[in-house]
Amino acid sequence: MLIGCAKSKVVFNKVSHALHGYGQINQLSDGAETDLFARAFVFKYEKEFLSIVNLECGFVSHHLKLAIVKQLNAKGIAEIKMENLMLCAQHTHAAPGGHGHYAAFNITTKGFRPDVFESYKTACINAITLAIKDLEKASIFLNADNFEVDADVAFNRSFDAYMENPDVPDLNDAQTNLALDRMMKQLRITNKNGGNKGVINFFGVQSNSIGVDNTKIHSDNKGYAASLLENDQTEEKPFVAAFCASAAADVSPNYHGRGKWWPRGKYEDAFKSAYFNGFLQFEKAKTLIEKEEHQIPISNRLKSALAYFDFSSIDCDATFTDDKIVHETGEATIGLSFLEGSEIDCPGIDSVSSSAVSLMSGYLKTFRKIPVINSLRKRTIEKRLYEAHGNKKIVIELQAKKILGFSNLKKLPLSNVLTETMDEIKKQYSNGALKENTWLPVILPVQLFVIGEIAIVGFPGDISTKGGERLRLSILNDLENEGILDVIIVSYANEFFGYCTTEKEYDLQKFEGGFTTFGKYTMAAFQTTFQKTGKLLFGASNIKSSIKKIQPPEFSQEELSKRTFKL
Repeated sequence: MLIGCAKSKVVFNKVSHALHGYGQINQLSDGAETDLFARAFVFKYEKEFLSIVNLECGFVSHHLKLAIVKQLNAKGIAEIKMENLMLCAQHTHAAPGGHGHYAAFNITTKGFRPDVFESYKTACINAITLAIKDLEKASIFLNADNFEVDADVAFNRSFDAYMENPDVPDLNDAQTNLALDRMMKQLRITNKNGGNKGVINFFGVQSNSIGVDNTKIHSDNKGYAASLLENDQTEEKPFVAAFCASAAADVSPNYHGRGKWWPRGKYEDAFKSAYFNGFLQFEKAKTLIEKEEHQIPISNRLKSALAYFDFSSIDCDATFTDDKIVHETGEATIGLSFLEGSEIDCPGIDSVSSSAVSLMSGYLKTFRKIPVINSLRKRTIEKRLYEAHGNKKIVIELQAKKILGFSNLKKLPLSNVLTETMDEIKKQYSNGALKENTWLPVILPVQLFVIGEIAIVGFPGDISTKGGERLRLSILNDLENEGILDVIIVSYANEFFGYCTTEKEYDLQKFEGGFTTFGKYTMAAFQTTFQKTGKLLFGASNIKSSIKKIQPPEFSQEELSKRTFKL
């Protein structure tokens, strides 16, 4: 097998940017504390070609990936295609935003930011181009190990929801450090002489050691881990280390539980806390490199499959639902619990505003059932919506383009709730900038790679610890007869739609449940669609014909220009 590794710095053409991650409309950068990088790995064996690119930013999108592929193809690099490129975000919460095309991504950044889009695109193209030039005969090894129990690297921030799952260990609320997957996995790449060429590291923890009051561009804990390992390993030839996120929707690097309750991490200085957490990840990664006797050699096999599904209308296989009955997902919505924020990591609306929004959400649900006011057809549609979303107190309807039932956003009440954000929503609505397509992605990419005996899952969002475990095991069960020994989940890959929780976690409606956009059966929908996509890997023609050939929507330049940020 031939493998190439490279990285490229993300270059921004201005100092001040809207930082994406916490949804705070006035969180602006006034400089950079660290650089951001795109790290690319390309694999070639016979006629097969794969590429994994890890970008230090909050999220990536289908439209960013599409632009990268088109420009590479125009440059004569025809090997890169949508199906064999996995573009994933490292998920730092301290990177510039506004590069997504969907309207919801352009609210707290006060518009679409084409300069940020171009900066990320250029870095990825440069990294891939350099990695292709670096192609040489190489080998891959898999290693994995658990963090020690006393390593303060990760904590479950939605412990009560996690404990709702029937198949979790009996823990108390002082053991949030155990309510997660503490295993780090790593692919080590060596050159023909056995020297270390690069690693792709996978561990589930949020890159949000640095909080909402930060004003610096920063790669956060995983960025520190990558830089530390690269500096440690680089000798004659550069070494590239990508620290990818895995299942981490409910996993925080910030201290809580075990008698500890700090507002953020180990130190009062957030940068020191990020370094501390990154150093723990670096140390474990370095140990995995050095324990050569425990590393499993990976064979020369490359495969990829990519399919798109409309997640607002998935008939979920009964195998994957708790009651073993077929259920359908619903149109994308955001619930009140997401707006209330995460107590550990992300501030939300105040309690008075929350109560007011809760009353309005409940009133709306009741109002929609009244026959005199609503037609039978309308009541049927909305009955399906509420059945799919269960306990969620629906506030924002991302497909119907409504907030608390209002389609005319200029008439939105509660002007004292998230005042500046509401003002921006009304401004963009009045400009005609919120008309096209859905406000967040609904047609999502479901992608699987096979490298030797490893299946790599490109998950287009944030999945909880237990959700990730179930998805991984269901895919492993489907593919083990094809020689797959392990399944690795890569989060924030190719798109970002929101969160995915288990049904029991969803019912409790914590922060993550409120942003599980397609409702209670979102988890089952992903298991269903990944099962279908897995069969594509090994030539199941009956599955190929049953998958609708759909693509995510394009946005017109007219609408993008209407909501493009202008000073």
